Amino acid sequence: MSLYESLGLNKNASQDEIRKAYYKLSKTNHPDRGGDPEKFKEINHAHEILSDPERRQMYDMTGSDKESNMNNMGGMPFGMGGMPFGMGGMHFNMNGFGNMFNNNGPQQKQKNPRGPDKTHDINATLSDFYNGREITINVQQQRACSVCSATGSLKTDVCNGCKGQGMKISIQQMGPMIQQTMSPCSDCNGSGKRIIQNCPSCGGKKYKNNDKILKTNIKPGHSNGHKIKFKEECSDSPDYEKPGDVILNLVCKKNTNFEWKGNDLHMNYTISISDALLGFNMIVQDHPNGKNINLSWEGGSLQHDGILIATGLGMPILDTTRFGDLHIHIKIINNKITWTSEQRIALQSIFPDWKNIDSDGIPLKFN
Repeated sequence: MSLYESLGLNKNASQDEIRKAYYKLSKTNHPDRGGDPEKFKEINHAHEILSDPERRQMYDMTGSDKESNMNNMGGMPFGMGGMPFGMGGMHFNMNGFGNMFNNNGPQQKQKNPRGPDKTHDINATLSDFYNGREITINVQQQRACSVCSATGSLKTDVCNGCKGQGMKISIQQMGPMIQQTMSPCSDCNGSGKRIIQNCPSCGGKKYKNNDKILKTNIKPGHSNGHKIKFKEECSDSPDYEKPGDVILNLVCKKNTNFEWKGNDLHMNYTISISDALLGFNMIVQDHPNGKNINLSWEGGSLQHDGILIATGLGMPILDTTRFGDLHIHIKIINNKITWTSEQRIALQSIFPDWKNIDSDGIPLKFN
């Protein structure tokens, strides 16, 4: 007699029908009411197997209601000893999945130690890098609820779908073989628990949104591309043990007057030949220190693409009182000049290595 017949049911009976049949027959056949003890034992055994979805599925596929056969799948078609090709020694032990569980329920999902970082570009002027500047940034975070410790609940119970294991076993018969697979329980999302009372603080979402203002400073001497780190200020996540860092990347806006290289500033300045030979004054405007600076050149053999250096007018050097230099790249305009005989004589006294012009040469013209 099958287990279904013991309860007066067919194989398609629902769990509700099994429960009702059991209560009815257990009362009628209870030994205290004059019932048959063996019949009563048979009814209890049938209910024990068929009321458990996994054991019922195994029984439906193997036809065996013996516990040892259910665990080892000895009730496979043909029997353990009757499997084709002499494979009677083969069995599949469901307990082989035991390493996926511990005695207290499902193993927790392995978390990565640290979440990814998030970088924000902070645009700043050359003056900001020279003088310093305060930075304020508003960061939207997701933080674990402190009331329920990110469980989403104040009260839980064992999940009925997986019996607290967090995993469900699916069994499929393929010819003489039985295949079983395990997957997270869809009823509890693999937690092994069902929520009885949601957390009132996070509404059962486990995490709460939080706006946080982060403040820091660009220090005089910070370089273009310098990074300022706020440790673990990214969002909490169930996938990571700790959140990642918020990183501010300092980016200098392009300056039309100066080029910044290392600790030095570079600029171009155009002069005439007379300025190069006799000297000149120049006003450096819009310097990042906020001042207009008066510089002078006393004259001499200054050439095109030559470089004049103003010491200490570059960028500040981090955590010191020193500064880099200002490099002035000279561009000379070649003006058309015609010398008088008196001027030529005066110049010959300045340039004694000059040689007289050969009058027989073909004259050149200035373009």
